[in-house]
Amino acid sequence: MKYLGSKVLETDRLLLRPTKEEDLKVIWGILCDKKVAEHYLVGKLEKANNEDVFQWSIILKSENKCIGQASCQKSHDEFGNENSDNIRDVGWFLDSNYHRMGYGSEVAKAVLDYMFKEVRIDKIETCVATDNIASWRVIEKLGFHRTGKIKKVKYTILTEEVDCYCYEITREEYLNLESE
Repeated sequence: MKYLGSKVLETDRLLLRPTKEEDLKVIWGILCDKKVAEHYLVGKLEKANNEDVFQWSIILKSENKCIGQASCQKSHDEFGNENSDNIRDVGWFLDSNYHRMGYGSEVAKAVLDYMFKEVRIDKIETCVATDNIASWRVIEKLGFHRTGKIKKVKYTILTEEVDCYCYEITREEYLNLESE
């Protein structure tokens, strides 16, 4: 694994750059929208520029506007213990005004390409609320497979834990899909 930090990533329509202080107000505003926050677990923002942290603000290039955030943070095993740095958890959220436009897929593909091809992590594990069909469709389209486990997660604004499908993909699996 190479500690390269949150290098600027670019897609056709988006720029993913390290989160800046001026993004925080916008990001917290997005997270105040129940449609966004009901499926997101808020993480820490203060170390976005460290080389061992992978966290980006999602900028819509056509408007030069922050529309969300993506991260690939350390993952934890079923007992809450931190996994090796080579196993990460991916997540993202977008302003609800930009849902169902393909931005989630675009963001996820850019992050996976970077994490597997340049940072060279071994595996990404993640979980998605069973009722968050749009997100698990994106995950599955990218080649992740369900592990068969269901994890209980208490998202930031919810009072109860929700069932989440667990997914994973290895670098080898991802790169093999890329070459097909």
